[in-house]
Amino acid sequence: MKTFLIFVLFFLIQQVFSQEKSEMASREKYDNYDINLKDTSLDGKWLAFYKVYDDNSDTLVIVNRNNPDKQYQKVKVQDHKWSNDRLVLKYNDHTEVFDYNKNKQWELPACKSFGMIPKDHLLALYSSDTVKVYDLKNEQLLDKIGLVSNVFFHDDTICMQVKNGTEYDLVDLKNNGIVSLYKTPNTIFSVKFLRNHSLLIFEKKDGNIQDIVYYNGFSKKTFKFAQVLKPQFNSATGYQRNDGSIIITTEKTKVKRQSSDPEVWLTSDNNLIQKFKNTVPGQFLWQPEEKKILKLGTKNLERVVDINNDNYFLTFSFSQMQDYTTKQVSSKVYRFDQRNEEFKYVDTIKEIAFYSPGGQYIIYKKNKFWKLLNINTLQYTEIKDNSFANVYFTKNNKIIFDGSEGLWEYDIKTDHLKLSYRDEPGIYKILTYDYSGNFLNYLLEINFRSRGLNENSFMFEVYDPSTLVKSFYEKTNTKYLPLIKTTTSKLVYQKTDISKNSYVFTEENYNLPKQLITLSRSEKKKVVYQSNRGDKAQADFRIETIHYQNSEHANLKGTLHYPLNYIPSKRYPLIVHVYEIQSDKRNEYPVFLEQNITEGFDIRSLLEQGYFVYMPDIVFDKRGTGISALDCVNKSLDAISGYNSIDFDKIGMIGHSHGGYITNFVATHSNRFATYIAGSGYSDIVRSYFSMSFHYMSPLYWQYENGQFNLKTSFLEDKELYFRNNPVYYVENVSRPILLWTGKKDLNVEWGQSMEFYIGLKRNKKEATLLIYPEEGHYIASRSSSKDLFQKTMEWLGHHLKGEEKPAWTE
Repeated sequence: MKTFLIFVLFFLIQQVFSQEKSEMASREKYDNYDINLKDTSLDGKWLAFYKVYDDNSDTLVIVNRNNPDKQYQKVKVQDHKWSNDRLVLKYNDHTEVFDYNKNKQWELPACKSFGMIPKDHLLALYSSDTVKVYDLKNEQLLDKIGLVSNVFFHDDTICMQVKNGTEYDLVDLKNNGIVSLYKTPNTIFSVKFLRNHSLLIFEKKDGNIQDIVYYNGFSKKTFKFAQVLKPQFNSATGYQRNDGSIIITTEKTKVKRQSSDPEVWLTSDNNLIQKFKNTVPGQFLWQPEEKKILKLGTKNLERVVDINNDNYFLTFSFSQMQDYTTKQVSSKVYRFDQRNEEFKYVDTIKEIAFYSPGGQYIIYKKNKFWKLLNINTLQYTEIKDNSFANVYFTKNNKIIFDGSEGLWEYDIKTDHLKLSYRDEPGIYKILTYDYSGNFLNYLLEINFRSRGLNENSFMFEVYDPSTLVKSFYEKTNTKYLPLIKTTTSKLVYQKTDISKNSYVFTEENYNLPKQLITLSRSEKKKVVYQSNRGDKAQADFRIETIHYQNSEHANLKGTLHYPLNYIPSKRYPLIVHVYEIQSDKRNEYPVFLEQNITEGFDIRSLLEQGYFVYMPDIVFDKRGTGISALDCVNKSLDAISGYNSIDFDKIGMIGHSHGGYITNFVATHSNRFATYIAGSGYSDIVRSYFSMSFHYMSPLYWQYENGQFNLKTSFLEDKELYFRNNPVYYVENVSRPILLWTGKKDLNVEWGQSMEFYIGLKRNKKEATLLIYPEEGHYIASRSSSKDLFQKTMEWLGHHLKGEEKPAWTE
């Protein structure tokens, strides 16, 4: 009886301890959060951002930039928008108008969506079939509009679709009531807001586009697409060009084949992406008032690029030069003249081309030069490349280049190239520019971008990837003024102040939780908000940069994180996390959020549990991906072999995706590790080489020849190279327990790769466990699966590296 009572007492103590431990973990989890900057008030004086916790991301904080101590926190916010001097907040059960200057709230009914017209102080709440209009200035209800079936908000415009008998009436909300714009018997499912208060109205009936209507905001006249060409597509969208014409992009559902009919795959087919698409795309140039519609693209030149030129488009074929041996194939590009529908060959372009905002020029890299082509004349100029990365066009016929050799300026008129600014070594990158591209490229094809720049006012960074040192500058007229120089913290540009006098950044470091700061040429750095103030561990984080070389004499770095509460006389197990270059992450703060643990790996938790965490850089060379990775790992471990606090009999390796492949390979060639965890990694690169990727919608041999594996040769040309770097061919050599995991919906690394490695391990009677998450993809997305993988990872490491009890799920 006494023994029984002792057992019960012990059991209860254990339960209480476990409960306290669980509650403590829950509290710690809740206290940690990330910050997600959203926007600023209309006068730029207030910032709004969300706190992102594990359990929620609906806590909105607004903070005064001039007086950061003045801040407000709102919880369970679903949406928010700024008015002149108020913030409108949408909750599940009500709407709030918050006067942040006076700290006053005005509570209104719940809504489905809402919009505002700030200049008229109007707020519209849409709920069910009713829109309620409020005067924000005088805080009163102005109007109540019924029979509303849809509302379209855009900046300071609010349009509503109102049922009126057998018709729908599209009306515009004004400060003196509503104005009817257009009536139709069809459902209006979308409205695009164009220049000068004009509209593009899309009507649907029985799931098909019935008509597209252009409403001229100046003349109040309407023009219908169907009056020129009957719509024969299921969905559509559009936008207005600089010359006033309209581009309509459509999708038409393919005729379904009989389920018993076979799919036909030809080796001559270089447009395999169409095998995965259920619709046929189309594009039209519409001039509503001239009643003209021109179908863009042909069967052989189906890809169309609108470069904003009044007369010309660019066209190319996705499949003409496609052989799937490179990620971005070269394409023969043609100029299409929409006036006479004539095509003229331009050039063969690879990877990317930039075009000027007005569409007169395109520029692209060709061998050792950049080729600047005048689209109107098809005459070109060659510009010598000085390690340029990006291209920006100015309004006065100049081109600005950034890159590793500084900022350069090219004058189109005088054909003169000069170095504009280079004050320190590093990679120069312009951060504030105007992007105006309309082209959505497919995977594995060339891309077209348009970047405009005010040459007298822009901000840029200078980054040294070897030291992580960054400097930020602002160009004002002819002067280059420093905003902050040589910081080793991680600064990420977020927004420009509405007055354009300062810039908002996030800043963090390995021992500094993320904070919001402003940088300005007129004053020193100002901290607007500091996150995770209560995280007491921040002062105890310790890292060390380890320098080493691989056998090919490449200079590499590893980041060694010390366990929290480190005691030099103790010995600790070591976790080695592998991917490629990881030293660029050593200035990131380790916040623990379960929702961010998409790979089962979390630095913060491992440090808290008494592990060293090592993140060595890995590069690939002529020996092959696996062999060169193994060499880098071995050299990185040799570099810390004299650290007495590390128990080198208790080393674990973790990797995901490409890191999963590296882990699989190292496990078949090394005896330095006590255990391995490989997530979603390739195990059979020969099988993968000859497989179809449903992620990239292409064969995968480009990934090996010149993609991430970068073997620089085909399987045919060097089979031995592929064999030597193929983990599953050496699976019998695995000598330590390995945990594999994968998502059954992974389209990137097909889950059968993990299963194949598991089968090889099973056949050779190795100790291994495979976790298959049926609803997950390449990354773990759901909270429940993320939590499960994290817990299993920690239990696996605890057992194999700390001697803790064997997890029940491995029995």
